[in-house]
Amino acid sequence: MLENFRLQVFHTLAREKSFSKAARILCLTQPAVSHQIQVLEEYLEARLFERKKGRVDLTESGRILLKYSEQILGLYEKAEKEIADLTEVSKGRLRIGASTTIGQYLVPRIIGEFKERFPGIEIFLINANTQEIAVKLLADSIDLGLVEGPVKEKDILVEKFVEDELVLISSPKHAWSAKEKIDESELLQESFIMREEGSGTRKIIKDRLKAAGIDLSQLKIKMELGNSESIKAAVEADLGVAIVSKWTILKEKKLDTLKSYSLNEINLVRYFSIITNQKRFRTKPMEEFLGFLKGFDIASLSQ
Repeated sequence: MLENFRLQVFHTLAREKSFSKAARILCLTQPAVSHQIQVLEEYLEARLFERKKGRVDLTESGRILLKYSEQILGLYEKAEKEIADLTEVSKGRLRIGASTTIGQYLVPRIIGEFKERFPGIEIFLINANTQEIAVKLLADSIDLGLVEGPVKEKDILVEKFVEDELVLISSPKHAWSAKEKIDESELLQESFIMREEGSGTRKIIKDRLKAAGIDLSQLKIKMELGNSESIKAAVEADLGVAIVSKWTILKEKKLDTLKSYSLNEINLVRYFSIITNQKRFRTKPMEEFLGFLKGFDIASLSQ
């Protein structure tokens, strides 16, 4: 991208308030981030950050630079887009945030096909839960997000991307294995393996069960795990049952290592969503990727 790299490092650190997070987003080491900030502070002859345990805060000089850096970086993006429009060659950088399920099971294939069509666009992918992706979008740490949970922040535009269905899963050894549908009352008797707080999947499960008269606290939650692979492994070991996205168990269904069921009275269909910051300028790479998503053949991912 056109922008001054040192200014981009400053801007990222100012938004993330953490050297480790900024380093991860920028694909740098923490010492490299520290060095760039030190050089910038020496050049400006001003302290830009107050270092505190576990985080950094902007000084008054830092707040002034942040205001102008946002304007400068925005102008770079506009210049890049106008030049790309003239040359009709899409170049630049795209920072995508994807919540856990989408990031692991859908996005890699999507990005692979996108890169075949637009090799000049450099893509950085950040995985986190829905709540964290929304925060990063508003902090301008990413350009757009693909999430599985509800997002209600007023400055975020939410657009439906693809339908998903959450399914109940168990080991083939489980007593349910001969069934196709499970009654809601049977859930209360089982050991449950659940996603962590902040997960979009967990929020949907909580809301849909509550609508059916079942509070999450009524379930016998034995484990809380941070990703679908861990949950599937625990269920395969017959440690409990779980509710996961249908996209996460395509391989296990073929291998017959997991059984899936629908619930008699609870609708667990949801939509994965595309989220963008309404106040942010859309770059050419953003527009290309959003257009690509809307025309993508999702059915091909299940083959």
